[in-house]
Amino acid sequence: MSSAPPSDILNGRKPSIIAFDCDWTLYPYDCDKDRIPPFERSSHGVIDFWGAWADPYPDVPSILGAIYDAYIPVAFLSRNPSADALENLLRTIPLNSRRQHPASLWSTMPSKDYFHAYSSGGYGKGKDRHFAALRASTGINPNHILFFDDLKENTEAAAAQGTTSVLLGTSGLTWAAFHAGIVGWRERLEKIEAVKPGAEQHLLAHNGSA
Repeated sequence: MSSAPPSDILNGRKPSIIAFDCDWTLYPYDCDKDRIPPFERSSHGVIDFWGAWADPYPDVPSILGAIYDAYIPVAFLSRNPSADALENLLRTIPLNSRRQHPASLWSTMPSKDYFHAYSSGGYGKGKDRHFAALRASTGINPNHILFFDDLKENTEAAAAQGTTSVLLGTSGLTWAAFHAGIVGWRERLEKIEAVKPGAEQHLLAHNGSA
């Protein structure tokens, strides 16, 4: 069941990027394993090649739609190497947006530079490789990024670099989790900005988790 969206959650200070894992964060399956491309929209929702249901978690279209309407850039960071299948799926899942033209989850990214789907390949921990690529293409400081993932190792690694990170439960991305993430990001950034410049790196290293 979908939870109610907080009407004012995106009023006020906003992250420079909101990053999401894909499998088990946006939808309850592994893309290109549990559900097979190509994906398409039907009268009953998103389906895969075999006609199997492939819808996202209930709150995902409205959460990503609200982010899109607020003009906050989204990034998708996945250790699933099936990049083409993920792109197909993200282009198929619709947004619940106030904008007038048709849109999908894929539309929430400013460019493909915000899409990173590949194995970590022994590079650091969690999604260090993905975040390094995102920083290289955007120049965004890690502490201005909010990140959601269903795996603890990924959120811990992101927190260690200074990114506010939210570990999701079995319901995936919900409005409650999103609200907690935005609030946690704002509180943490206020703490960072309140300390002396010489202490900032210490706080980033030891207080990264939402």
